[in-house]
Amino acid sequence: MELERVGVALRPRQPWEAVDLGFVMVRQWGVAVYAAFLAVFVPVAIALHLVFEERLWLAALLTWWLKPLFDRFALHVVSHAVFGEVPKVSATLAAARDILTPGLLASLTVHRFNLARSLVLPVWQLEKSSGSAARVRRGILGRRMRGHAVGLTVVCVNFEMVVMFSLAALGALLYPAAGEAGVDVLAWWRDGTPGWEMADSIGYLAAIAVIEPLYVAAGFALYLNRRAILEGWDVELALRRLALRVTAARSFAPLVCLALAAAFAFAAPDTLAQQLKPPEAARKEIVEVLKDPDFQEWRDKLRWRYRSEGRPAEESRKTTFMTNLVTLLGQIAEFGMWLLVAAGVVVVLLAARRYLPHLLESREERYRPPDALFGLNVTPESLPADPAGTALDLVVRGRMREALSLLYRGALVSLVHAHHVPLTEGHTEGDCVRAARTALTRESAQYFERLVGAWQAAAYAARMPTAEAAADLAREWAAHFGSQNAGAGVALAPAGAT
Repeated sequence: MELERVGVALRPRQPWEAVDLGFVMVRQWGVAVYAAFLAVFVPVAIALHLVFEERLWLAALLTWWLKPLFDRFALHVVSHAVFGEVPKVSATLAAARDILTPGLLASLTVHRFNLARSLVLPVWQLEKSSGSAARVRRGILGRRMRGHAVGLTVVCVNFEMVVMFSLAALGALLYPAAGEAGVDVLAWWRDGTPGWEMADSIGYLAAIAVIEPLYVAAGFALYLNRRAILEGWDVELALRRLALRVTAARSFAPLVCLALAAAFAFAAPDTLAQQLKPPEAARKEIVEVLKDPDFQEWRDKLRWRYRSEGRPAEESRKTTFMTNLVTLLGQIAEFGMWLLVAAGVVVVLLAARRYLPHLLESREERYRPPDALFGLNVTPESLPADPAGTALDLVVRGRMREALSLLYRGALVSLVHAHHVPLTEGHTEGDCVRAARTALTRESAQYFERLVGAWQAAAYAARMPTAEAAADLAREWAAHFGSQNAGAGVALAPAGAT
């Protein structure tokens, strides 16, 4: 390792000071670090969200699981930048094979939940260690830094939550209220809220993109600090600088030797004899010099020793009595603390038993299905027992508008009561279509979109569908909404009610 090329001051630091050094590295080489990280992170995240379009939570989970893979590219840039070489994105991607080996599979499986992975990642990637050698190396590096690496992980996880919550709150505040009385800033927290699932996922991805390179750089700084302590890098650099000075001065050594030889050659013998003093005289002179106040400096040293070492027997007995007394008082205090903890647990359980049901009831009552939407009655009692059959009968009699209205109302009743989609008067038909995509299967959502399109054409443009198209909508309705209404226990009115 060419320590002379290191772009940071190599010296033993306090662990949190080393973490701060990692953040400084990101500020110094942030463009290169984030460019390399995002060049891998963004395509993989987009691909996962396209594959798992119907289950975005699974795409976000897999993106989180692949964090150790993305971290390797950020670490590659930081580790090279420290030695004066800031690689470009193309060079980083070209070195992907070297970056991903060894240890990638282990970091994604058995070590995925290692809270100190930012500290041990350089062991795999930079030192190219694996197996038992890597295990021994991780143990050595983690003796004094593992706790701080775990703390770094906890801090960065909290910062990710802060970024995600902030983006969600900002999105909720900017989302049009559409005439509602109030806006729930944390609307994303409600399961099934239309339009927010993708926004939640994007917010989480943005939080990862912001925090993860900082996390990697801080862990690498801890790794450098631990190696500087173990291997004495600061001492090695000082010795190398001293060696350079000695090498530079070596060229003048012959001249110095000639000058000394000339001085001894021309010096008088009696002068040399006076300068060479006997040992006794030298010893007395040393004692006199040491009496100077500059040499009277004393230092206090702390060391552990047995309590009875160097003490009289009586003092030892007094110390034993005081120790026993303090131990007794400590045990009494510990017993009292455990009593307080037990009392606190009892109080919490009683409070939960009393207030938790009310909190859960209030949460369930946040959304109450409306009786009407867009001027249409959407109570279960307003539907006939067989909405699809009634609508088909209306199509046969040529009453297309009434048939489409019945099918549309039946679908809205299913969304509101069976699927618990929180639709309000402020929503439009387009909002209903987007809500159906999150609550229904792909086929049911596509059917609902066709039904809404036919209803809008008939209601707003007076363009009625053909009898065959309307009949097809009536025949398909039960396959998509009939079973949900029955499964949800929606009460249906007697046949004939429209």
